[in-house]
Amino acid sequence: MSALQNKNSLKTKRLVILSIFMAIILLQTWVPFLGYIAIPPLNITIIHVTVIVATLWLGTKDGFIIGAFWGLNSLIRAYVMPTSPMYVYVFSSPLVSLLPRMIMPLIVGWFAKQTQSKLKDRLRYMLAGGLGSLLNTIFVLGAIGLFKQAEYAQISGANLDTLWQVLGGIVLVNGVPEMIFSILVTPILINALSKIPQSL
Repeated sequence: MSALQNKNSLKTKRLVILSIFMAIILLQTWVPFLGYIAIPPLNITIIHVTVIVATLWLGTKDGFIIGAFWGLNSLIRAYVMPTSPMYVYVFSSPLVSLLPRMIMPLIVGWFAKQTQSKLKDRLRYMLAGGLGSLLNTIFVLGAIGLFKQAEYAQISGANLDTLWQVLGGIVLVNGVPEMIFSILVTPILINALSKIPQSL
């Protein structure tokens, strides 16, 4: 196989893998119950794990693409299929639904690169999974607090004076379980993907 053929083959393979990850994001975003695990009284979001895994397996650039794709779908859903007033008035802002999902994989990719020769892969994937999950939670809630605080307070009934405490409580109640889930699942998924033959 010539160098040009090999380059085209790798490009095609990358596009196929990106398409698969995008299809997963579509299913998780639009099909009820596929993007989160309901463990009453919690709803643990798991879509961010797909973005983290894509970042670790494919690289920062492709992770950014998958993250942006997730954010874009979240934004579109807020307009065409909102499930609550929170989607209509809060997540309809790209600063809340899109921007955090674009930034998170950039930092996860940077962390993975910086620790590549310093940590064993399993530990690195666990830490990257936890970091990505925590960043997603903090960035989204932070964007709500900065850009949509009035709307969020009105819908949730929270007091503007204590809004940041309320958002901090959400980090503890939902963010921590999501982070633990991501820490446990991310290395398992990366390990499974690494067993796929390179010839595919």
